[in-house]
Amino acid sequence: MAANDGDGAREIREALKHQYFLEGMSDVQRARLVRSAATQSFAAGQTLFHRGDPADTFFVVLAGRVKLYRLSIDGDEKIMGLVGTGESFGEGVLFMHPPRYPVSAQALEKSRVVAISRGDYLDEIQHSFQTCMSVMYKLTARIERLLDEVESLTLRDSRYRVVNYLLELIPERASGPVRLRLPTSKSAIAGRLAIRAETFSRTLRQLAENGTIVLCGGRTIEVPNPKRLRHALSAKSGTSS
Repeated sequence: MAANDGDGAREIREALKHQYFLEGMSDVQRARLVRSAATQSFAAGQTLFHRGDPADTFFVVLAGRVKLYRLSIDGDEKIMGLVGTGESFGEGVLFMHPPRYPVSAQALEKSRVVAISRGDYLDEIQHSFQTCMSVMYKLTARIERLLDEVESLTLRDSRYRVVNYLLELIPERASGPVRLRLPTSKSAIAGRLAIRAETFSRTLRQLAENGTIVLCGGRTIEVPNPKRLRHALSAKSGTSS
């Protein structure tokens, strides 16, 4: 852990400034959390924690990208989430008893995170009803989103999953051409969508062939008309997973 004084404290304060789990907190409460928080650095491939480990902290990504995953009994990996700069993860443990991480976390690339003490945070929100409501609202929304993802991954074909993922990267009100950069490797995204990497790449090529997207090389994709991409959600496809 890095010390949280000087530049470190400023970096932590900036990272936490717009996080939903601080809504309603006073400046004094926020300052106490900044003092108790610390930064951690991880190399690509390094594990932050394993599923079932005691959970005494939750996190905000300062830089890099973190994979949240589970392993089946047979050792197959299921990616539960990909978390990037400015995003939080692990706060679901706040209300668990006993608190244990429900997934494992691994840095996909060189990453830095802010680690926030679960105990210190719970001490603070006891005095802030607004913050408690904000956290519960956000966690409920995440549960609803996960239910939508379960439906998508079990009832929808691979084409739908890929198109829906691309749409999630586009600003909601975008109508003109949009240039996207995939946030991580195609294999990691494919794992998140529960399809094979070659299926993901093939689906992108099919979308490019009919002009729905333009493959610009590497991780960069251009969407000439977001409305047309949204329409592709209802298009029939024989692509298998």
